Amino acid sequence: MEDNKKFYWIKLNTDFYSRDNIDFLMSQKDGANYVVLYQMLCCKTANNNESLSTNIGEIIVPYDVDKIVRDCKYFNKDTVIVALGFYKKLGLIYQDTNNCLQISNYEDMIGSECSSAKRVREWRERKALQSNTNVTQEIEIEIENRDYDNKR
Repeated sequence: MEDNKKFYWIKLNTDFYSRDNIDFLMSQKDGANYVVLYQMLCCKTANNNESLSTNIGEIIVPYDVDKIVRDCKYFNKDTVIVALGFYKKLGLIYQDTNNCLQISNYEDMIGSECSSAKRVREWRERKALQSNTNVTQEIEIEIENRDYDNKR
């Protein structure tokens, strides 16, 4: 049976760093860390329907500061606490009814495709590259033939 995994990614608009809330974060003393942590949290939610939580059976376990520090190894507890406060005030995240942190505008930031769609896309890209190579080779051969004919 074919494994039909789904692949997710976060999408950043080209104006991401110019947005007022991100610009504000960057202007803070530890701002670059806050922005990178936010991006890491976005990645963590990509496979989890925008929620910073873990499902254990039917139990939903919200991420807490300690879990975020463990999972995002590069940031200390103080940085995470301050960053989460900023994210909430700036509307980047919110807390849902289950006490789980959610990424705001999640649907605009996450892209996905299943493994079969990925395989077809990659096949089409290879075919397009092969087609371009054939055209290039034909042009080069035609130019070489013209050069040969002109020299005669």
